Amino acid sequence: MTESRKRLRIVLVAPRIAANVGNIARSAEALNAELSLVRPLGFFLGSSKLKRSSVGYWDSVEPAVYNDAADFWSRFSWGATTQVLWATKFGDQIYSEVTYSDDLVLIFGNEEEGIPQEFFQSFQPLPRPVVACRIPMAGVRCLNLATSVGVFGFEVARQWGWEIMTSNRVGYEN
Repeated sequence: MTESRKRLRIVLVAPRIAANVGNIARSAEALNAELSLVRPLGFFLGSSKLKRSSVGYWDSVEPAVYNDAADFWSRFSWGATTQVLWATKFGDQIYSEVTYSDDLVLIFGNEEEGIPQEFFQSFQPLPRPVVACRIPMAGVRCLNLATSVGVFGFEVARQWGWEIMTSNRVGYEN
């Protein structure tokens, strides 16, 4: 019996704060997740804040960078069982009540506006249905982007029995 490899992919659409992306890179490394960035970015990729907040993991994460939404939708790799989730405070489903597939794409918007509608409208029909999920909150408008990615990412790892943390990703050695 062939064991399927679990694949977690984190996509940040137009992130603005280098320190958040650096922290997310560190979480991606901890989760053996792949990281993708969709431009425009609010910082330079060589930013010292980005490298400092990733605590040295930036170079090993090697994020894929897309020029814009159209570039992302045309070049991003989709498998037959790829599941796509959009993290939004307006989501219909609570993140911990979703059953995650073995090939999962988590899409997060930027720190101020979230994901612009144009992101999803730039490629129609979408290659997969996109499920809108949320983190329940009381008393705050939103969570920090890096915190939200961590909440989702570690729930995925928990549901997968922490298996992703012991599996190898391409170009990564434990």
